[in-house]
Amino acid sequence: MPDTKRHCGRCAAALFVMLAPLAGHAQTSPYYLGVSQTFGYDSNIFRLPDRTEVQQPGGGVTVIEPESSGLISTTLLLAGMDQPIGRQRVYGNLSAGYSSYSNQSQLNSPTYALTAGVDWDTVNKLSGNAEFTSGLRLGSYGDRDVPTGLGDNEETYNRLQLLGRLGDWERSRFWLEAGYVFDQVRNDIDFERAVGSINGYRRDDRSHAFTLGVRHRWSGALVLGAGVRTESRSEEVESRLIDPAGSVSSTLDSRRNDFDLFANLNSSDGNDVSARLSYGNRDYDDPGVLDTSGWSGSLRWGWRPTAKVDSSLRLLYDTEDREEGGASAASSAGDDETLAVEWRLRYEISAKLAADVSASWYRRDYDDARGGYTDDDTSFRLALSWAALRNTTVGCALGFDRRDSSYQGPLSGRSSYDAITTSCYAQVMLR
Repeated sequence: MPDTKRHCGRCAAALFVMLAPLAGHAQTSPYYLGVSQTFGYDSNIFRLPDRTEVQQPGGGVTVIEPESSGLISTTLLLAGMDQPIGRQRVYGNLSAGYSSYSNQSQLNSPTYALTAGVDWDTVNKLSGNAEFTSGLRLGSYGDRDVPTGLGDNEETYNRLQLLGRLGDWERSRFWLEAGYVFDQVRNDIDFERAVGSINGYRRDDRSHAFTLGVRHRWSGALVLGAGVRTESRSEEVESRLIDPAGSVSSTLDSRRNDFDLFANLNSSDGNDVSARLSYGNRDYDDPGVLDTSGWSGSLRWGWRPTAKVDSSLRLLYDTEDREEGGASAASSAGDDETLAVEWRLRYEISAKLAADVSASWYRRDYDDARGGYTDDDTSFRLALSWAALRNTTVGCALGFDRRDSSYQGPLSGRSSYDAITTSCYAQVMLR
């Protein structure tokens, strides 16, 4: 593995040297090739509390002091395309590289991210999009259903999205939309030091979702709509044990159905407001898990008064554990509630200098067989980027994450933590 890391770093450095002189002379084309180097620091990679006492199976208590900080180096090779073909558009992006951790060598690993898609449009007012994404990365250690400890969290993910429209959605009064989404996320962890009696953990989470809806344009700025959603989900979990040796597996299957009402107001003064109100229920195959139902919704305000300012504010309420973007990040078993506020701002200070600021707050209430508890997640990000040359960009970022949880059980992803992250990067692109 060390030889692989050195070889990857040498290749990236060589490519960086070759691309840099060419970047200022490259012509715009639908294809690009590039390289990126990032150096960063995370004060709490494993999202551990300041001090944790762990009860051992044979008796006694082990105190875990944080061993969670580290410098991080990530080298990526980049490639992609964005090619219109008549009324269609084909696009794709690929990044592949290697990440190394100065104080946590067990996390050294390759990483990649792939996106490929097509926007299609026909003369019969049929249009849509098909997109596939796949990747390998270090998974989140703030995931509430993953045991927390010193170990690699290898995460692979795949997503297929299909969207079809009948009608001219840009000019028509009415149009229909139908969609399908397949999601799969796999986590595999080998712990350096056992967490209780667990020295390994694997989770495979899959879902299939179908949507069908109608939209009506009441005016040039206002669009209203209604639709239905159905989602089937399966979660398989395996915990590898040391005392007694062996493994414990479980499967949780469920189905969720929702009825949605939509509204979107896009005025000419730079304001864009969208809202969703839904009522749904989730049914579980396991009779020991309580079925749930209730209202959920979201409200988003986008504001772009000038070409230099782009801001958005989003409010979310759901009857499950929902993360940014709507994906569920924890087991949906139990009566869970999520209230969230997300804010983002991009300001172009000059033609070459830009600032990005984002902040979010999540309040989650859990009430299940494991006992009720509440946690608050707060995060903040500030990033600056500078287009030093035509195709060369450098930048730095600062971030803060905090979880305040009333959970008092064994060490897990439900525990409280603080983390500070910093990073700087350089990227060269040849088009």
